[in-house]
Amino acid sequence: MATNEFSPATLTSIARSFENSSFLEGFHSEPSKRLISRFIQHLVAQSSEEPGAQGEQGSGGSETEAIRLGLASLGAFLQTNVTGPVPEGFEATETIFASALAEVKSSTKSRNEIGVASAPSPIAFLRRLCLRSLDVDGVSPYPYIPQIELFCFSRFIFTSGIILPTELPEIWSDPRQSLSLHLSWTRLRIHLWHYRLITQPSLGPGSLFTKSGRWTDVPSLQELIEKSLLEAEISVSGPVEDGEDSEKSQWPQESRIQFHLEVATCHILLGNDVKARTALQLATKISGFSYALSGALGKRTKFQEKNISQLVVLAKSLALSENTQQHPSNAAPVALPLNDDTLLEKIKFENDQTNETTPSIPPELQDLTPEDQLQLRPEDHIILLTEATLRDTFSPADSLTAEEILPFAVRVIDDKSTNWQIYTQALLVRSRIELNRSRTLERAVLQMQALVDQVIVDTQALDTSTEKSPGGQDAPEPESKVPSIQITPENKSTSLQKPTSFLPAPKPAESASPQERLRYVDALSSPPRWHLESELAYAWTAVGSLISALEIFKQLRLWPEVALCLASAAGADDQDGRGSGGEDKGRAIVRWRLFHRTSASSNASDIDDDSDLDNAEVDISSLKAADFCGPERSPPPPNAPRLFCILGDIENDPQHYQRAWEISNRRFARAQRSLGELHLRKQEWKEARDAYQRAVAVNRLSPEMWNRLGDIELRLGNFADAAEAFQRAISTANNTSGGDDARTWSNMGTALLSWYRKIVQEKRDHQDKLKNDDDGTDALGDMANTRRAAELGKPAHKLLQDALIAFKRGATLADSNWRIWDNVITLAASLSPNPDLDDVVLGLRNVIRIRKTEEALDLDILTLLVREATKNPPATTGSEGEGSSVYEPTRGTIESKIITLFESEVVPLITTNSACWALVSRLRAWRRDWAGALDAAEKAWRTAVGGGVSSALSASSGAQDQQGNWLANAEAWDAVVQRTSELVAAYENYGSRLDGIGSRWKGKARSAVRSVMGKAKESWEGDERWKTLTDIMEDLKP
Repeated sequence: MATNEFSPATLTSIARSFENSSFLEGFHSEPSKRLISRFIQHLVAQSSEEPGAQGEQGSGGSETEAIRLGLASLGAFLQTNVTGPVPEGFEATETIFASALAEVKSSTKSRNEIGVASAPSPIAFLRRLCLRSLDVDGVSPYPYIPQIELFCFSRFIFTSGIILPTELPEIWSDPRQSLSLHLSWTRLRIHLWHYRLITQPSLGPGSLFTKSGRWTDVPSLQELIEKSLLEAEISVSGPVEDGEDSEKSQWPQESRIQFHLEVATCHILLGNDVKARTALQLATKISGFSYALSGALGKRTKFQEKNISQLVVLAKSLALSENTQQHPSNAAPVALPLNDDTLLEKIKFENDQTNETTPSIPPELQDLTPEDQLQLRPEDHIILLTEATLRDTFSPADSLTAEEILPFAVRVIDDKSTNWQIYTQALLVRSRIELNRSRTLERAVLQMQALVDQVIVDTQALDTSTEKSPGGQDAPEPESKVPSIQITPENKSTSLQKPTSFLPAPKPAESASPQERLRYVDALSSPPRWHLESELAYAWTAVGSLISALEIFKQLRLWPEVALCLASAAGADDQDGRGSGGEDKGRAIVRWRLFHRTSASSNASDIDDDSDLDNAEVDISSLKAADFCGPERSPPPPNAPRLFCILGDIENDPQHYQRAWEISNRRFARAQRSLGELHLRKQEWKEARDAYQRAVAVNRLSPEMWNRLGDIELRLGNFADAAEAFQRAISTANNTSGGDDARTWSNMGTALLSWYRKIVQEKRDHQDKLKNDDDGTDALGDMANTRRAAELGKPAHKLLQDALIAFKRGATLADSNWRIWDNVITLAASLSPNPDLDDVVLGLRNVIRIRKTEEALDLDILTLLVREATKNPPATTGSEGEGSSVYEPTRGTIESKIITLFESEVVPLITTNSACWALVSRLRAWRRDWAGALDAAEKAWRTAVGGGVSSALSASSGAQDQQGNWLANAEAWDAVVQRTSELVAAYENYGSRLDGIGSRWKGKARSAVRSVMGKAKESWEGDERWKTLTDIMEDLKP
């Protein structure tokens, strides 16, 4: 595929060359400095929108050196922000970047255009440019990322196409094009980390890093990730079919396993659960790993006497080959004990487990016991954690899901030794699950606090004089108002700038090397430091400590989250206890970020207008919304579109949404979505539709927005557009149901059905116009729905069939919603020329299953079924006659399904509806079940006259309320006469065939008619229907 010069083995060897050296060593060479200068030139030209500033293509030296420098830059960035410890020598690296920037400044004529004069230091100005270059679709990254220039430098080398090639080869024999192919995996990692930096901490108790990616509106970056993913799959697996992996790949097995794990992590982050599951299965297949979630007898509490079934993960790695390199390590983060007075530290499984063969467990796991499992490989540990993350991200947030996820993390934690970062991720997964249980909540929060402390200590170097805030001001040292305990190593002085932790910091021998921590960081999708701290903040809110969460958000300078915490905690501070001041405080913080102070503000000296914007210790309690009504800040702060949307939500001002849309260069879809919701609350349907159309034009991958647009089009009567919107929602959704939910399918069915009815109405109106208009020239002018269907190639009957399919799919997803099943019944019964009786039976059976009352029986539908079932005489053989045995239709036929439905589902529900009994009698008579037909006719008559269901034919005296109904109500009286007539006919036709009745059928019939006439004489004598009964009596005379 590629030449030996740029084979995957060469790229792997470059990556492994950092195992015994620092990432920052290579920045001091002259070729590296030249690359840094080209990067800064490109960055400055990009910010000032100067074309042609890229220079010559190529690295200007060895491409191997460029690859090495790019990997070193990315590794140092991840080591600084994700895993730790911070590499030594950052001051010298910052000096190199600052010197290169100074050279660019001296050679750049348009200095004022790039804003150099406003920057107090070169490194602060450089980081501002780097952050600005990472903005995507109006969404900005976290504005206080340390050493962000390293990530942008690596991104420039691998993805710009200036230093290294990025286009896939047409002929893979070209070494440079082969290099582009094999670097596609690295480009995918760069784009994924860009997406993670863009991702905002999500709100609410489910604020997991893996879930928050699905709520990030950056379709441009998402499309770039998907493109890089396809290219990387060609490089690693070759151009093979989906779900397969080529054994001829030039990448080693360990690399292919890790690649598919990264693909699964990528799809989880983007919300594609089906693709994530496929990639995880492929990684498991290549690894030869076997695992299963099973059950075993054990005890969970200290006072439990009997063993009960407990969930456990049984796992076994493939036997290790001699060439496989393992890196065992005894260093691991501290796992806090539970220390509960009821729960055991871990489930105590029964030792004498019976070795019964379980079909659901693979054969290689049959001999394993929960307490005696073998050591797993690090890749297999990641497979278990990815399985847990996949279930947690796409499953309902309930106790059952938590019970299923926890054993996967416990299996990794209980292993003898594993990778440092893998063990950290396992503790994090366990903490997320234990937050949902009262007895494990304390351990979960403290464990997460310990992990955050570990990351903070490892990723925060000593503050230097060169560290500046992105806004250009020196970042002030926070002065904690709470005394803290600091642990200092022996024979060393205490540094007031060194971060402290709740637990003692591990000794160097007890900690893992940077290379070990970074080895699997891409496959694990470890959250950056600020995301982990945000997750800790929401964990503190789970135990009611909103003040702790507020302090964390203030230190992170996540001001929107600070405003939300203030709104939640204000209820406890206000005198009236209603939190009336929370919204005002939140609005004040947002306006402080977006607008300058009002010139007439009385307390203008309290908070400086610009210098305190990046101060985490600013006194936000003194902020007032009325004090910040001046002009907008220029340039806008990071994530200004999001802040404007939040302000629009608070003040209900559409101008804020419009401003967010303009600032983002018409790319921030949330601005139009929020504007559309505001119009909907005002019932301005057309304006809401226009806003959502602009939103989906920017982000065409959001099923929620397509779904909302479909609702609006449905409300406006634009059924064709509504059907298209719901179809887009279904096609862009990522869950296993194939659509957003059952509501989407049901609404699409409604849109298609309404579209069909519009077409039918247009055709009817067209025919009327042709009758009244001789020439008929303009008759087709108003047939918009018909024309739209013709353009799409959908005749009217096809729309009706598609509507039925949509209703059935929606009913399947929400099988407890009888209304959707009722729509299925109605639509299936109205199909022409022949109704879909199978779907009618299916729908009616489910409606009965859900409602379980007589009200679920639709008389018109039951009549249709009986008519269709009895329209042809039952099949007979030559030896059979009219008096032969009961006819049983062939299994699977529609007649058999209808009979089963009536006998098993309908009959047990009939209590007061005599017409249903009449249909049962008719169906049984068609089957030649004479006794059953006569019994149903008697029950129909008793139900009509208000009697019981005993064998007596006369009405009982205990049903006078029902008797009074038909004695006074004409419709009920008509039903009684009809049921009486049908009963007499049943006696006449079937009585003589039964041994128990025989020739006595006339007497029984006369008794029934006489009973009705006796009760109705006073009320209905002389009525036309009374004459019907007298005629029957005349016919029954001996």
